Amino acid sequence: MATDLRTALVFTPRVRCTEDLMDSLGRQPWATCSPTAAGFIGRGRGLELRFDFARTARQALDRLASSYYNLVVVDCRHLPGCGRGAVRHEEAVFAFLDALRREPDRERRYPFRRVVALVGDSDETRADHLIFAMGERHVGACLRDVSLSAHHGARSEAARDEFVESFWTLCRKVLVERHRGKKAINAAGGGLSGLYYELGVLKCLDDALDIDLRDFDLYYGISAGAMAVGGLATGYSIDDLLVRLGKVDEAWPYRLQLSWRHLNLSEIPRRISLVQRELLRYAVRMVKREDELSVPSLLGAWAVMLGPIFDSTEFGDGLRRFFEASSYGNDFRTLPTRLFVGATDQDRREHVLFGGEGFDAVPISRAVQASCAAHPFFPSVEVDGRYYTDGIVTRTSNLRSAVDHGADLIFVLDPFVPLITTDAGFNARHGNMWIVEQDYKTMSYTRYEQARNELLRRHSRVSIYTFVPSNSMRRLMSGQNPFVSRNFHGIVCEAYKSAYRRLRTIEYKIRGELASHGIKMDLAPVEERVHRLADAKRPDAGALLGTANPDKRAPSAA
Repeated sequence: MATDLRTALVFTPRVRCTEDLMDSLGRQPWATCSPTAAGFIGRGRGLELRFDFARTARQALDRLASSYYNLVVVDCRHLPGCGRGAVRHEEAVFAFLDALRREPDRERRYPFRRVVALVGDSDETRADHLIFAMGERHVGACLRDVSLSAHHGARSEAARDEFVESFWTLCRKVLVERHRGKKAINAAGGGLSGLYYELGVLKCLDDALDIDLRDFDLYYGISAGAMAVGGLATGYSIDDLLVRLGKVDEAWPYRLQLSWRHLNLSEIPRRISLVQRELLRYAVRMVKREDELSVPSLLGAWAVMLGPIFDSTEFGDGLRRFFEASSYGNDFRTLPTRLFVGATDQDRREHVLFGGEGFDAVPISRAVQASCAAHPFFPSVEVDGRYYTDGIVTRTSNLRSAVDHGADLIFVLDPFVPLITTDAGFNARHGNMWIVEQDYKTMSYTRYEQARNELLRRHSRVSIYTFVPSNSMRRLMSGQNPFVSRNFHGIVCEAYKSAYRRLRTIEYKIRGELASHGIKMDLAPVEERVHRLADAKRPDAGALLGTANPDKRAPSAA
């Protein structure tokens, strides 16, 4: 039976350890070994595993940064004939493991669940301490070579065979028998500019992967992100979304663009009435000496005049027609995959996932409209007697729910991030709306980072890859109102290039994670389009249309 070749990086400063590992495996009747330039290839029991050896921490780190390894093995056994130097051996191993953990980008950090430590020593107390130290560093597994114990004597060879058997069984369990979880896309908010960024990233992913983005298992969307993933979940291709939600097809009748006719003028009479009542209450409190005449009090009374700026009725109607025209319709319950739209119960201050249990009867368009109801721009949306507003108020990305539903590969798209600058006073020179927006983005992304880091700590099997705009791109996106569609082409094209650079940076790690899900990644067609965009006189999202592999949609999908 044909098997896929897996790779393991073995770090040990001792040449004797590398020779012993190869010789011990080669002696097994169920295994064969073939030497290579960097180590050897072991075969047996449905597993073909290439071992590359590294003698120094620097060499091991360089190899991990340039190639993908399914497994990392640190061999810190103190074999007979190695002489003195066990302490230096252990210090070198710990220096390597600590260097792995110091990687600041958690998504680039090699997962310790796929680190295996081999320990063994004639001094059993030393071996016990070493196992404890490995546990402190949270390595995925620690195997003890009891054949090195002074108590084994004549049974040392049989014990060595048992050790090799245990090691190979562990490799099979991690590399071959590992349960494959679900694939999820989580898209946060950010207005129209955020939506355009997400479309550019999704287009890059669709071109790079041999799976159609419509064939993921779980979709989570908040605010603008709900429009993007909602379109994928209901059957629109990423090219369809670029045409309809962007500005590629100017003839599309449901433009995501606000104008004078969308102003919430119909609510002005009600707001005037609210101001009159509030001023009357204020006057009564003054008479009862419960309040005093002051500018803050007067402003507070007049503040009720400031209602939502825009009416979202036409926006909701356009969403309804958009989803009704999709392959699977405007109903969460008819989708072949799971779609969740996050919104905030405005009065209970609770996050709600439309599409989840008890919240799947609402039309998808209504859920998306509620998730996009960002104040002070849009009014809250009533659903079954409750009022809902922007989902980003209570969540940035529903990572926890994705994991609870079985996802272990999650792509997060978060354009709602602040602009970073070393220019002192930069924000102070802008207006209050700018500062409020940057503060809101800072709180949102800080909340997301804390949630992601805690989730990765608790669930080491989960792989999360986050795409956020580069700081230069944040300048482009921050230079306009988030509800203005002016820079569609520039944002989409730059997002495509930015996502390509991110994939190149983490290619050595993500390629193997994708492979565990049966997904192949090829960046060549993406690179070709990036060069084409760079050579163009002006950004044009139309140059991205057309998939590199139009037949990659799974045959079982409708």
